[in-house]
Amino acid sequence: MRPSHFFSTLINNHNFNLFLRLSNSKSIFLLNYLIDSMNKKLLILSLGLTILAASCSKDNTKKEPVITKLTDLVIPAGFTWQSTRDVNFNISITDTRFQNKSHIVAIYLADPATNPIAIAKGSATYADPFIATLSIPSTINEAYVVKTSPDGSSVMEKLTLTSTKVSAALSSVNKYNNLSLLTADKSLMSTEVEPECGIKTSASTIKLNTSTDVYCFTSTVDLTINVEANNGGTLKINAPGKTITFGDNFNHTGIKVFISKETTVKFNRDLNIKSGEIFSNSGKLLAGNLSSNGSLINNGEATFSGSNFNLNSGSELTNRSAMVIQAQNPGINGVITNTGNITFNSATFNSGSKLDNYCSFTVNNVLTVNTSTFNNYKLVLVKGDTYVNSGGTINLIDGAMHQTLNMSNMNGVVYGRGPAVSLFKTTGTVGDNVVNNSGYFKGALQYCGTRDLEVNQNNKKHFSDGAIKGCGAYIVKDDCNTIGNGVAPVELKPDTDGDGIIDEEDDYPNDKTKAFNNFSVNYHNGGSTIAFEDSWPLLGDYDLNDVVLTYKHLVVTNAKNVAVRIEGKWNLIASGASYKNGAGVQFPLPKGMATNFKASDGVSPEDGQDSLVVILFNNARDQQVLWNTMPNQSLSPIKTFTFSFDLTNGPNFPALGVSAFNPFIFNGTKDAIRGYETHLYGKNPTKLVNKSLFGTSADNSLKGAYYSTKSKLPWGIEIPVATFRYPYEKIGILDSYLKFSNWATSGGSLYTDWYSNTGSDFRDVTKLFPTVGAGN
Repeated sequence: MRPSHFFSTLINNHNFNLFLRLSNSKSIFLLNYLIDSMNKKLLILSLGLTILAASCSKDNTKKEPVITKLTDLVIPAGFTWQSTRDVNFNISITDTRFQNKSHIVAIYLADPATNPIAIAKGSATYADPFIATLSIPSTINEAYVVKTSPDGSSVMEKLTLTSTKVSAALSSVNKYNNLSLLTADKSLMSTEVEPECGIKTSASTIKLNTSTDVYCFTSTVDLTINVEANNGGTLKINAPGKTITFGDNFNHTGIKVFISKETTVKFNRDLNIKSGEIFSNSGKLLAGNLSSNGSLINNGEATFSGSNFNLNSGSELTNRSAMVIQAQNPGINGVITNTGNITFNSATFNSGSKLDNYCSFTVNNVLTVNTSTFNNYKLVLVKGDTYVNSGGTINLIDGAMHQTLNMSNMNGVVYGRGPAVSLFKTTGTVGDNVVNNSGYFKGALQYCGTRDLEVNQNNKKHFSDGAIKGCGAYIVKDDCNTIGNGVAPVELKPDTDGDGIIDEEDDYPNDKTKAFNNFSVNYHNGGSTIAFEDSWPLLGDYDLNDVVLTYKHLVVTNAKNVAVRIEGKWNLIASGASYKNGAGVQFPLPKGMATNFKASDGVSPEDGQDSLVVILFNNARDQQVLWNTMPNQSLSPIKTFTFSFDLTNGPNFPALGVSAFNPFIFNGTKDAIRGYETHLYGKNPTKLVNKSLFGTSADNSLKGAYYSTKSKLPWGIEIPVATFRYPYEKIGILDSYLKFSNWATSGGSLYTDWYSNTGSDFRDVTKLFPTVGAGN
């Protein structure tokens, strides 16, 4: 109840009975005093109004607090007091094997291998992506997307959530396929951690004095630089849109160089990388010759146009993007790891060298494999000759493909490893030295050639351990292997209800009107917490325990990603106020769209609304005798409110999403008091709000966001856990959660775990009410 507004109503409307029914004893006392003093001066009446406005709803003596610390916070523009953010996922399909049949896309917030619970699922085809806007806790910075095809095969991609819009294109196999085989590991998908800047410079002459020096070079013009780093150190180059040229004076030992995105770096001299040195390129690298004993990493574009390209013993070349080497006879004695597209003019793998190819490896002329480790997980394309000399082995791993124009000599082995059959294919000539020499094909492999090879031709063993002649092996065509081979298998998994979603991925396999479950934040661990102050439009005490609720929502969609049903479960955890507070939730749906509404006792759609508004309860004091906010006091049980309804001509899932939607509290007394609605920061009121209250007292809705103060404070917040420990009665949030102010003043960028971190520097547990529970 808000006495100042009640008294105004009383004076204007003479509604004495309503006032007497609602007011506390202090208000009644003041009313009697004012009635007895009606002939006194207007100044006395104004004084009485001021005293009444300052009275507190929670007891007869408490006054509205002046929260100096909280109101002194400088809140940055655009901050919405959310511990979550809405992320739009756009997941397209590049797998053409099944024409227009539906694939299933599932989104996880943890590795499905350890936590196989998807927060969202839907269908996608080659023509239509799966799009979803999901509420993601700010503490989570990555997601996993799994695509399951109609044949039951699946691929996964890990996405970094660096913005509110993320996208991925999923083919028929993982881009980094079979990372557990042979010597591959998960580090292939990670990038190097760059040290923080120590010294910033734009000078053309740079001298690094010690191994711990970190120089960050920036420039707004094209520039030639001379660098000295004889004692090591790190040089980071960031000049977007500009070309930075290393001059003739580049003296270094133990240096680490990082080239930023959109920055072009040229070397006038040969690029020599010494042992222990690192050159990491995320922009565009242009060089002539290369001699490397260290580590060269390419995450952008790199071109080496010289006649010499030498990867010496102990060197490492990692290519994750696009690289071209134009040397005629490069010397490869080190290790190459390729997860992007790399093109050699010619390539000779000498003794001790190694290749791990996970994407596209192209040789324009001659590929020679000597005594080396040559692992191909995806595609090797040779536009000239392939030589496999004595002691050399080409490993084709789990559905890999090696295509060559000619094959002139084979004294080594081509070995198909893994359960899926790989393919070795020649499109030109097969020389006599292949037929007559002792080389052979082995394992899970098909040889597809222009010249027939028999098992014991000329007393030579050409096939061993399951390798056969044939050209029918199905090799997937995708972003890495743009050639592919064969025809996709047509065997599909069962779909009992015929909705186009295979049973094993259909959450409702016997109901063609439903297909997928989509869950609100933290659904399977109790859901999220909504904590309200009930003083709007007055400024509250910000103990955030006047009404404490937990919720979880389930949105059911059909095979076309249309929402067909919503289920909700809300729990009243605490009710730390004497107001007759009610609670409801508004959905962004026309009221008439909801059908077959079912709910627990007392829960119902609200009359007089144009949108769907579900009222959970009208008076928290009828639900809980005790407040659950006082120390050393017995607890009132958690009260649970459930509802469900079907949707007729419902919206597409991307338009609806799944979240708290628009929860609010209100004064549960009838008549004018229903108009006192309190929503989360920036959320719209319902049709039944008393609009005349906007812009009064502490409310700044007419000039700023809805339900915000002039200093951008909210009257409610959402916390993405169900076990939020709210403060004891009369204890402010700043006094109990010690990083709350840092989080708020940073616009939510710092201390995103302010509510969940249990460290003593994050919370004062003596001021926090023990966890009541989530009401699961």
